[in-house]
Amino acid sequence: MKLEKIKIKNFRCYREEISIPLSNLTALIAKNDIGKSSILEALDAFFNIEKLESGDRSTGLRNTDNIEITCIFTKIPERLIIDTDNLISPANEHLLNADGKLEIKKVFSGASPKCEHIFIRALHPTAENFNDLFSLTVAQLRARARTLGVELAGINETIKSTLRHAIWLSVSDIELAKQVVDLEVKSTIWRSLQNILPLYQLFKSDRPSSDQDAEAQDPIKFAIQEALKQKTIELESIGAYVKQQVEEVTKLTIEKIKEMDSDLASELNPNFSSFNWSKVFSVSLTNENQIPLNKRGSGVRRLFLINFFRAKAEQRANERDVQDVIFAIEEPETSQHPNNQLLLLDALKELALEDSNQVIFTTHNPILAGRIDRDSIRFIDKAADGARFLAENSEDTLLKIKTSLGIFANHNIKVFVGVEGPNDIEYISEISSILSQHFPDIVDLRDAEKQGALVYIPMGGSTLDLWTNRLEGLQIPEIHVLDRDNPPPEPAKYQAAADRVNIRGNNCRSFITSKKEMENYIHFEAINEEFGINLSENFQPFDDVPTLVARVVHEASESTVAWEDLPDKKRGQKESNAKKRLNRGAIKKMTLERLNNIDIDSEVLAWIRSISIHLQ
Repeated sequence: MKLEKIKIKNFRCYREEISIPLSNLTALIAKNDIGKSSILEALDAFFNIEKLESGDRSTGLRNTDNIEITCIFTKIPERLIIDTDNLISPANEHLLNADGKLEIKKVFSGASPKCEHIFIRALHPTAENFNDLFSLTVAQLRARARTLGVELAGINETIKSTLRHAIWLSVSDIELAKQVVDLEVKSTIWRSLQNILPLYQLFKSDRPSSDQDAEAQDPIKFAIQEALKQKTIELESIGAYVKQQVEEVTKLTIEKIKEMDSDLASELNPNFSSFNWSKVFSVSLTNENQIPLNKRGSGVRRLFLINFFRAKAEQRANERDVQDVIFAIEEPETSQHPNNQLLLLDALKELALEDSNQVIFTTHNPILAGRIDRDSIRFIDKAADGARFLAENSEDTLLKIKTSLGIFANHNIKVFVGVEGPNDIEYISEISSILSQHFPDIVDLRDAEKQGALVYIPMGGSTLDLWTNRLEGLQIPEIHVLDRDNPPPEPAKYQAAADRVNIRGNNCRSFITSKKEMENYIHFEAINEEFGINLSENFQPFDDVPTLVARVVHEASESTVAWEDLPDKKRGQKESNAKKRLNRGAIKKMTLERLNNIDIDSEVLAWIRSISIHLQ
């Protein structure tokens, strides 16, 4: 299930309703004090909070004016548990809106706004006797069916959803008089419905950053609790033994007290509270000089916490059938060096690639904004009367973003490098570092990117850097390196795109690999060293290297499940992990000799040399 849109009304600066579409990766961009953080906190109110503060109501409103937060979900499972008694189909239960999506609105009322109502906006029966079935008990549903003359033969009369379905099917759709209505569900199915919604986790920019703070301890405590679960029986035995020993010595002590003061002894009784093993363990993180995390700089502490945040995501992503998770991060750039800012952004992008994850973050940092695909940007603007609105994703808006964030033409940029994704960036950056040690005309592209002389362009995307610099009228050279994907005689997958670049001229050139993709240019010995496996030769030019490596690694593990029997999702995760390790680990173990062996036509050298020419 994916969160497609949030609508906010009467919450803080959003007095007029604002509707914000969301994708797998969404960047909320605006000037300071426009309301970026309020969007994340509105989502937190929807998913996790039952009572708001009085100051959360928009200024100028009365206590009788309600705060409304609506979330619209897509990719709804065909069947899910809402009643505690059975699986149901949201479509068959008439719980979806006119667009076939799940639309839920929480309403906060009163002087201290509290969630008093929860509505599902649905295309639902409105005919009398058919419009209130969710509010009825099993006994009431049976009675309603009898009153309507519904045939219940073969129907399990102990299951509410089955009874509702039978009643609705007893008449035609026309007789049901379906209309879009707001169904009140707080007192009926909301508690169960909550369990199937995505989990929402908010990482605030001003959250605590000491390793002893609750926020920092949370992931560690989770790990401790998981470890303790494995030893439940042993710990219960230890607890029982301790209780027995303490009770015995306590009773003996009371007996001794009786000899001296019987009244006092009668007032004393051993009361053994339940034992919480998780509180026994405390973890303090220190560096090699034994300096604890809470004594380190704010940037180090925040970087640690954000990566704790990531670790929890990876833990969930590796579990089968895990709930969807929405990660909201406020200003990930806070206290971070520019290099770490880019690393964090790349990490968020990869996190959003997981099917079970969505990532939403706020920023007013031009470094991060310049690396975000245009389709992922939501720019919040402010009208003359103070009302906030979502700006249209147009060239005019990109100019506004440039102005508001201070993104002006970067005259340090000497070349754009077009690639297909973050793994290709890793490959090209690392191999250039290796080649630069042997050839004086080869530049270490990692350094060039840090210095702002090189900007990577994900193929098919429209990053803000590309748009804003072109809008400034700069003529920047472009070198594209694209995977062939298709074996001959089929044309390369991106042949048309490459042709368009080459036709432009003006220092623009596009290469297409002669092999399937960049992983086919990694020597088998480097792969062996990274994965601890025993390949005996290089893969063929059009082998799917990540998949084949993932399979070899799996078969070399202690798993009792054959590769072919793994669920598609699990295989996909293993292939994705293998691809990352190939481009982040195995590539570091490449040498010039190994590259010459697997790339006899020196294609890779030609790519890097063409880029380096513009960086001299």
